[in-house]
Amino acid sequence: MLFAFAAAFAAPVEATPTHLRRQFAVAAEEAGVPDVVLLAVAYEASGLREHRQASTWGGRTMFDFVESDEVGGPDLERAAIAADADVDDVLADWRVATRAAAALLAEHARNQNGGELPAVTQLDAWQGAVAAFSGRQEPLLQAFYVEAIYTLLEGGFTAHTRWGELAVAPQDVTVNLAAPLPPGSTDYAGAEAWVPACEDNYSDYSRGGSSIDLIVIHTVQGSYSGCASWFANCSAGASAHYVVSDEGDVTQMVREADVAWHAGNWDYNERSVGIEHEGYVSDCSDYTDALYRGSAALASDIAARQGVPLDRSHFIGHDEVPDPDGSGYGGSGNHTDPGSCWDWDYYMSLVGGAVSGEVLGYVRADDIYNTEGNLVGASAWIAETGDTTTVGADGLYHFPDLAYGTYTVHASIEGYAEGTCTATLADTQKWCSIALLPGGGDTGSGDTGNDDTGADTGTDTGEGDTDTDGEGARPRIVRPGTPTPLDEVAGCDSAGQHPSWAWGLLAAVPLMRRRR
Repeated sequence: MLFAFAAAFAAPVEATPTHLRRQFAVAAEEAGVPDVVLLAVAYEASGLREHRQASTWGGRTMFDFVESDEVGGPDLERAAIAADADVDDVLADWRVATRAAAALLAEHARNQNGGELPAVTQLDAWQGAVAAFSGRQEPLLQAFYVEAIYTLLEGGFTAHTRWGELAVAPQDVTVNLAAPLPPGSTDYAGAEAWVPACEDNYSDYSRGGSSIDLIVIHTVQGSYSGCASWFANCSAGASAHYVVSDEGDVTQMVREADVAWHAGNWDYNERSVGIEHEGYVSDCSDYTDALYRGSAALASDIAARQGVPLDRSHFIGHDEVPDPDGSGYGGSGNHTDPGSCWDWDYYMSLVGGAVSGEVLGYVRADDIYNTEGNLVGASAWIAETGDTTTVGADGLYHFPDLAYGTYTVHASIEGYAEGTCTATLADTQKWCSIALLPGGGDTGSGDTGNDDTGADTGTDTGEGDTDTDGEGARPRIVRPGTPTPLDEVAGCDSAGQHPSWAWGLLAAVPLMRRRR
């Protein structure tokens, strides 16, 4: 059996994706595991690249193997033993690493199935083995990894390898998801997941908006799920507020009010929000359009809420952070991310385009919920900009293409007193309806901009009604306590402190994620 493997792996390397696929098929068949699962595991870890450069957390090879005394990745020594291979050979030859990964996956599957392997056609039956293969200790971090692998299988994926493009077709699998994000669990409404960093990896500061004037862009030097697992590992000594995948998904790991350890310069940590991006500095293909767009939507939202100016003096790369000892840049470790592959002009154009939206609302007689009281033809204007418009036949006024900010909308029509409402635009759309009362007295603040709550409470959440990811509008997700539009109402760098008591509440839900 070992002779057959040696013969297969000693064959001349063909510079085609067929060669890569065949080597995976050979290793998978010998170990008795599904080759598509093995491919998805390698794609998630490395994009099917035979890199020998270690990831940030020490992962090596195409499969992100880590030493046995480390956590957060598949066990290198255990995989070598399972394949009856030398560790150095696993590290040096991607074909041996593939064989070792297949053998380790099979070992975990047998351990979980009474010594038997599930059928290779029953992909869902391999989820437990994939969780164990991840090397992550916490059940919810294992679930995060399994979801990443099975989401890839469900949708299929295309890898751009040194052999050429390799495509894996969508598979009939079940993606097991954690509970939906609870209201208010993340600062960014567009986040896909909340995976809290270990409390030893950041400082609880409860910063206000005026304390933040920088957004720092990073590259993980590794995978999306691997980065999340690393920051959740208390031995990391590092963290970032957010991690963005090459598909544009966003996971929050540290509250913006707290100080993440990401810049390698304490003054910069205190002033900034850090965003990590999946991939490697040396590979420009890691910076996908989906990654740029997902990150830009996140960054523009942070800038609007925290008051960060939209320019390159306040959006910087890790490689622009001064080393505290004055020896250069990239923080204390002289990091080079995001590097020359990062397209700052394109990114900033996306950020600028993402920070505009629409303020709209009804102008109605007596009560904003008076559907028979539309005051068609009423004048509406914004005090801060001087923009004016007229209420249309549907009873609505519209002010499109407004920069994020706070606006006072006025409305008037003959026979009614002038009314106002205040809208804080921090998303693609903000409702701000006004009720006008008959007579000559000013109605004051109208409904204070809360027509979309279903009740005139006078409290503006600042949360808009739709979410976009830069590629068009997503279906709006209505959460408990989220305003509903009126027309939808039926009738790594410094020591820190442990987080506050509120952390305990968040830690109770360490992984909350919804389907992409």
